[in-house]
Amino acid sequence: ATRVGADGLIEKGRENLLPYSNDFSQWIKAGVTATSGQSGYDGSSDAWLLDTPIANGYLRKEVIFSGVSTFSIYAKAGTADGIFIGLAQSTFPNLKVDLSSQSFISSANIIDYNIQDVGNGWRRVSFSVSGSYIRINIKSVDSSGSFIDGTIYIQDAQLEIGLAATPYIESGATT
Repeated sequence: ATRVGADGLIEKGRENLLPYSNDFSQWIKAGVTATSGQSGYDGSSDAWLLDTPIANGYLRKEVIFSGVSTFSIYAKAGTADGIFIGLAQSTFPNLKVDLSSQSFISSANIIDYNIQDVGNGWRRVSFSVSGSYIRINIKSVDSSGSFIDGTIYIQDAQLEIGLAATPYIESGATT
């Protein structure tokens, strides 16, 4: 959606399409625990510790979306070096990032990605895709991209229409 701003210019409307975008207790967990109250990238206590005691455990959000979209999340290495973010669809687009070194490990079927250093070991990881999807999966990986047991910190997930990650908009039960 668009609107005309106070300055007379056309502005694009923005929306975070993820319900409970920073309440990971509302996400599906398989072989992981998510603990709130951790120190966040923004100095708040709004981050979450994602603990994966078994390799291949995951955090999942069921959400149906299509078109050109960008997913972003703030993440920090714990005992695991990296993060895997995958979307469920026939081509299974995904991205693996080494959070310790702020480096790209691998990707499949994405348009573009970005890894932004936001200080104190925190990164904003984002990537854009085109297609129809039904879920988002998050897992811990090592620096080579292998799924491992370990911990990472996460905060402020966002899914939005378009090719760029914009400033975070918190969502609750509705977007």
